[in-house]
Amino acid sequence: MWCVINLSLRPVHYASVSGGKDSFCMLNLILNNLDKYPLDMVVHFELEIDWGWSKRVIDEMQKRCEAAGITFLRIKPRKSWEELYEKYGFPNAHARWCNSEYKLDCKKQLETWIRQQNCRPVAYIGLCADEKARFKYKIGNWQDQECCYPLAEEGIEEWQILEWAKTEPIFEGYYKYFKRQGCMLCPFLSMKEMAYLLYIDEDMFNYMFDCIKETEERILREKGKIWLFKTVGADTIKHRVKNKWKSILEMEINQYSIFDYM
Repeated sequence: MWCVINLSLRPVHYASVSGGKDSFCMLNLILNNLDKYPLDMVVHFELEIDWGWSKRVIDEMQKRCEAAGITFLRIKPRKSWEELYEKYGFPNAHARWCNSEYKLDCKKQLETWIRQQNCRPVAYIGLCADEKARFKYKIGNWQDQECCYPLAEEGIEEWQILEWAKTEPIFEGYYKYFKRQGCMLCPFLSMKEMAYLLYIDEDMFNYMFDCIKETEERILREKGKIWLFKTVGADTIKHRVKNKWKSILEMEINQYSIFDYM
């Protein structure tokens, strides 16, 4: 007679942190509520194209975790941004390799390693209570799920974190001008975000547009199709950023600076 035994794999709880405002706030919440949110490790997917300020935030997160005796892991994609760009061209809405083959490759490495230990990965993700459209699971009962949203569990909304982040020195002023953090070479950067890239790193800004221009030419040459960045082309967008949006951003920066002396 056969006896069926259900074996429940031990969960490994990890906080996934990007260096942005939500993950920073989530980590602080978890570290102060370890009885409710057990934590085995904190993980950062380390990308070459992260903003400089967010890399410094990650350094501070690592210091705090190490002081608390929590393991902090940095995982890099197995292929660099440059390698994938050479293969696919600049990422766009029709070829978002920057997510599937770049950033998410780090998650694949992590979760494969956890399963090799005969454990079950459970990720803490920094989604807020007002981001329900992005939830994979409902909040309130996450013990048997693969992810949990501590900020949402505590009823914290994104606007609350944003207001705090605007005045928090660790973010170096970024959230005075933007609501969310992406990567420096994200194909979905707004005009003002591209102006910010130009403002803080002109070499990276020019590299981005060289890559976009080369991809436009490559698609036409190899596929006989016309693809224009943001429907009007790299040259037009670059001109708009340099001649309009950089000035708009600088006006905002100068306006904020006035209040430093009041």
